[in-house]
Amino acid sequence: MAVKKKTNPQQNAVDSSAAGEQSTLRQAIGKLDKIVTDLSSLHVQTYAGTAEFVRSDNGTFDNIRDTLSNKGSDQNQQIKLKAETLIQFDGDSYNFIADGTSDQLLKMHKDAVEAGIKTRQGLMELVKDVFD
Repeated sequence: MAVKKKTNPQQNAVDSSAAGEQSTLRQAIGKLDKIVTDLSSLHVQTYAGTAEFVRSDNGTFDNIRDTLSNKGSDQNQQIKLKAETLIQFDGDSYNFIADGTSDQLLKMHKDAVEAGIKTRQGLMELVKDVFD
């Protein structure tokens, strides 16, 4: 003889709602973890030179990073690192500027570093607001 369990539709709705909230909370914590990881350092590299990029059908440039990282593999590419800045969360920093780097490239690099710092400051405020 089979015993049929009675179900309570209201309890099922509460259980389903709680599971949905836990899933949303897990997603939020995962996003927060990514933000905190992204805040741990700021790394800006400025390259100059020539390279061939293939434009994809959807109108975006794919593989730019791959092309830059493989700068010696294609004879049509003449890419050189002109400036690099790495700022760690604890304040340690590393800066590199190649000899002969133009003022225009230095300004572009400096602007990119400043934009990265401002973005991180905004993210820090966001994280701070979550805990307030």
